[in-house]
Amino acid sequence: MWVSVVLLLSVCAVETVSAVGAQFLDCPGNDANLGLLRRCCRSAILPKGCECYDISSNSDYTNTVFHKPLCPTNISIIFHLYNRQHRAAPQRIQAGEFHIKGTSYSGDKKTVIIAHGFTDNGGSHWVIEMKNALLDAEDINVVAVDWQQGAKGPNYYQAAANTRMVGSMVGRLIQDMHLFAHAAYGNFHLIGHSLGAHLLGYAGQEVFRLTNQKVGRISGLDPAGPAFEKYSSFVRIDSSDAQFVDIIHTDAEPLISAGFGIRISVGHVDFYPNGGVHQPGCPEERFGLLSMVNFNAEKDGGACSHGRVVDLFTNSIQRCRYNPPDGNTACTMGYHVSRSCRGDHRPTTTSRAPFC
Repeated sequence: MWVSVVLLLSVCAVETVSAVGAQFLDCPGNDANLGLLRRCCRSAILPKGCECYDISSNSDYTNTVFHKPLCPTNISIIFHLYNRQHRAAPQRIQAGEFHIKGTSYSGDKKTVIIAHGFTDNGGSHWVIEMKNALLDAEDINVVAVDWQQGAKGPNYYQAAANTRMVGSMVGRLIQDMHLFAHAAYGNFHLIGHSLGAHLLGYAGQEVFRLTNQKVGRISGLDPAGPAFEKYSSFVRIDSSDAQFVDIIHTDAEPLISAGFGIRISVGHVDFYPNGGVHQPGCPEERFGLLSMVNFNAEKDGGACSHGRVVDLFTNSIQRCRYNPPDGNTACTMGYHVSRSCRGDHRPTTTSRAPFC
């Protein structure tokens, strides 16, 4: 386990920006280079039934240290569908007319998709709390993406590579929800934590590639910095991935300082609560990615600042309003931010739940 972490720490220090190249590759005919720098996955739940993932210097995706995404057949991805009829026991949903129409999914309602990050899972306490808060507030569809097999440690770079494949699957699911349940693309709100933020950025890119339309909103909750911060916008979440992209930074320090979140502004609006570096009430983080070997166990410990963001966002749904110092309520941080809000904002929070 420690070998992978040491490799990560050494490579992060020498990340460079890659050349601009092809972003998405359909099959067949794109599995050249003897498969060493490209992987083609064939699956009915991927866009167009097949997609190739290039990590060569001809692409932008040189950020995973030669780790290629694993295919759906090698990772068990589950989409849990919740609504007010299925709050406690979710239904499973996936791409395909039969699978969508066989559930209680309603295309007439807003759809929120939640994605976790490294060493986490779709049944985490914070995911369930966020789902419950959303359903208390609105009669909507909530889909939790459980990609825990692809997000498992200790190899962070493999998990980072897998976000591309899982993002492709989410993009295909959204496309089929539109085709078979008439869900409007603008009525989708994607919420991702850490690696999950970049995963949903890829999903937004896929939807635009496939349909020339953008999902309504993506909320990036402390998007992961290592393997993303110094690379092209194609590699990480950014403002082009949806009609509106809001970002909250709670652990925006270099990895060498035990930070895990991205430091640069990447959305239409970026919030840096309490400066965005260290959150009040959290212990001093000392071990960087070592604290992420088990996110659930360390959310309130070694990964406290990185994990605080999910509590802030959940509390913003009904319990709190985190307004910037100038009192601009349009730029309240979290669920109710106005799509007219732009720029960087630095609200303050308290050190104890609900942090307002």
